Amino acid sequence: MMSMYKILFLTPNLSSGGAERQMVNLARLLKKRGLHVEVLCYSKGEFYASLLKVDGIPVHWKIFKNYFLRLIGVRQFIRKGRYDYVISFLEGANFLNNFSAIGGKTWRVITGERSSKKRTFHSKRGKLFGWFQRYSDAIVCNSYNAKDMWEKYHPKYKHKLSVICNPVILPEITSEYIPRQNGKLHVVVAASYQYLKNPIGLIKALALMKEEEREKIEVNWYGNKDFGNSKTNAYQEVVALIALNKLEGCIKLNEPTKDIANKMNEADVIALFSELEGLPNAICEGMTIGKPIIMTKVSDYNTLIDRANGFLCDWNNPESIKDALVRAIDLSSEELITFGKASQDKATNLFAANSIVEQWMNILQK
Repeated sequence: MMSMYKILFLTPNLSSGGAERQMVNLARLLKKRGLHVEVLCYSKGEFYASLLKVDGIPVHWKIFKNYFLRLIGVRQFIRKGRYDYVISFLEGANFLNNFSAIGGKTWRVITGERSSKKRTFHSKRGKLFGWFQRYSDAIVCNSYNAKDMWEKYHPKYKHKLSVICNPVILPEITSEYIPRQNGKLHVVVAASYQYLKNPIGLIKALALMKEEEREKIEVNWYGNKDFGNSKTNAYQEVVALIALNKLEGCIKLNEPTKDIANKMNEADVIALFSELEGLPNAICEGMTIGKPIIMTKVSDYNTLIDRANGFLCDWNNPESIKDALVRAIDLSSEELITFGKASQDKATNLFAANSIVEQWMNILQK
């Protein structure tokens, strides 16, 4: 019986990122199906650890001093664990998962492709990690865009590829939605403060607005700003640009929050302005809650958004972002609700947890 099988999820950590959220959601769903589920992390980051603890999912922390010790330590842990499946998300974890299978294995290796980028396939690192996918038994993409790229650059893995969308698991919504509270369009962005997520483009778009347009909008961005090295420069640059353009009245920068679902419910619109994404969690969750969407043309955008539920824009064109925001400002309260209902209907078909977990069960039973 499936319930007797042991599953290990391998992830760098349990920080507030999208891939980590996907992994935690899937682990919880499989646990509720009666499977034995554990998690292995090899770096610091405990944002989602409490959710796993609530569901009684053990988390193993094996933090190593250098990459070589990590490589050996993770491999030894997996090979001694008597697992039936090892499921990894993110490029580095996928490499460790595959490396651990060298020399023969008794378990199935399943790698999760979350955010394929064309430049990754051309890089030396990407080519090396792609070569190691020969040790995987299945490559599960969360978007058709990612699957298409894998088929293009690694056609020999076509038989391993499948697409399963991210499951959306929402906590109880306790907040109240009041359209255009205080006479403003309230927009929520849930993304880390990285250049890739394009906060700079959003600030430039807000700066292009007429003063009377800026008075009608409030953007709340929630995300992690601490990445170490030079990646924090994006946050500092955003702060400086807000001050330079005197935009403090229409955008607020917030820390990540576990209560993001309630923040989204209070908003009029959920937005994402990234250059690149896998299937974006924040958009999937916003749609499930029932919100109009503004997003850039990333991942499976043509499946997520149409004229009935949102607006598309170009990440590298502040004028395009501004136009999308202004079109949302011009929606009536009734239109906001109608757009949100269209989003929710799409989400029911795409992200229902029961459907997603059944698809994963099919992968595990192959």
